[in-house]
Amino acid sequence: MFDQNIPAPLKAFAEREFAGEKLVWAARPDVKLAFLMSFAIWLFAIPWTAFSLFWISVPVGALLETYAGINVGAPKGAPSLMMGVFALFGVPFVLVGFGMLLAPVWVLRKGVRTLYVLTNSRLAILQGARNVEVVSIRPQEIVSLSRKEGPDGRGTVILHQGFERDSDGDRQEKKIELGVINEVRRVEQLVLDLKKRAAA
Repeated sequence: MFDQNIPAPLKAFAEREFAGEKLVWAARPDVKLAFLMSFAIWLFAIPWTAFSLFWISVPVGALLETYAGINVGAPKGAPSLMMGVFALFGVPFVLVGFGMLLAPVWVLRKGVRTLYVLTNSRLAILQGARNVEVVSIRPQEIVSLSRKEGPDGRGTVILHQGFERDSDGDRQEKKIELGVINEVRRVEQLVLDLKKRAAA
């Protein structure tokens, strides 16, 4: 029923989940392309992280000299406090930098554990391995679709589901994106066909 390349736990879960439904289409996002695209973030993360580490190293070095008893010609007390503040201010930037450096790993890990499934009654996104999260979208919940397509026929399909209020009360569009998939035009048409059948 499902592709053999799907991780065994996810495949077994999908076969149980859709046992009573007719499978129309199932695929995983193009992990390789998403992995390569994430390298733009990785490249940006290199100077970001290097500068953040430099930002921290200067005050930390000064503090180490001060507490090691080496006289650097600075007044006691306040400069040490300021140096500590500067060092702490740089910590979040270093953590963000490390997060961006790991972006390709997270993208690869998420892509391998993601499965898109279209049946005769719903579109579902499965994510996970042993503990699988299932997001089901009924055809009547889809207001409109948009497609981004490359010259090779790969691209993304975005399902627009109207608007909702966030925790601050601001109006936000509710939408779900099917990552980089093959034959994106065909997939869009399959979803539109499901929506038409549900409306009829």
